Amino acid sequence: MKQAQAEYPGRVLALTRAGIAVLLILAIANGVFLYFFPAQAEPDYAWPIKPPISAAFIGAGYLAGMVAGALGLFATRSYASVRALVPGFCVLGITLLAATLIDADRFRWDYSLTWAWTAIYALVAPAAIYLWLRQRRLAPDADDPENPVPASLRPLSWALGAVMAAVGVVLFVAPDWLLEDWPWPITPLIARVFAGWYLLSALTLLYSALTARRARELPIPYMTVATWGLLTLLVLPLYSESVRSAAAGYWPFVVLHALLIAFCAFAVVRSLALMRAAGQRL
Repeated sequence: MKQAQAEYPGRVLALTRAGIAVLLILAIANGVFLYFFPAQAEPDYAWPIKPPISAAFIGAGYLAGMVAGALGLFATRSYASVRALVPGFCVLGITLLAATLIDADRFRWDYSLTWAWTAIYALVAPAAIYLWLRQRRLAPDADDPENPVPASLRPLSWALGAVMAAVGVVLFVAPDWLLEDWPWPITPLIARVFAGWYLLSALTLLYSALTARRARELPIPYMTVATWGLLTLLVLPLYSESVRSAAAGYWPFVVLHALLIAFCAFAVVRSLALMRAAGQRL
């Protein structure tokens, strides 16, 4: 084990890979169901989700999680390449568990899927923190300052992360403020669930801006956020019958997600170019 640690400092440990594999399976199951069969979420999910566009929005978050899970499982051997997603996944778990408890009367407690939903989000944050601490203890990252993160990416990450965090906080703490202005009809429960995905993206951007030291730490987190931004923006034309284009929040929603996609795509391209130039891998 010591020899392997010396050869691959900061490698993804086997137990961490197992945790990523579990998240990937859950992301596939939820993402495919909610994004591609959203009408079934009203009768067949942990709580009735309607209109279908809301289910598709939630499904977009899981599909983006598939990107993180697949790349983390099959495309990298370095934990640093996925580490920036950990705070976001923790806050997602905490937010969705809190939303479940706040609006418990909306859930189908005679349905096994509801208990599975609750148990999963009760465990996400503790499990992610445990694996993170275990990684730091058993497979510490190399102190390698080569191929640093471009300084120009940090201010934009801070700015977009702050805006995403503000949206997430308002959706969770004061959902009634946004119900009339959201691009389609939502309930307080749906608003609080949506908050989890905004906060995940916000924490990913903010944590990357704060801690990333090398270009290889950026592609997977930023690709995940870009995928989420794109899939959530696509729900507008896909479910146009539910969209309120005259709502006050319609264009801010479009502009925010478009900026998120553009910036994260640029960050991915820039960091991959730096990695190629230095002959580095994820």
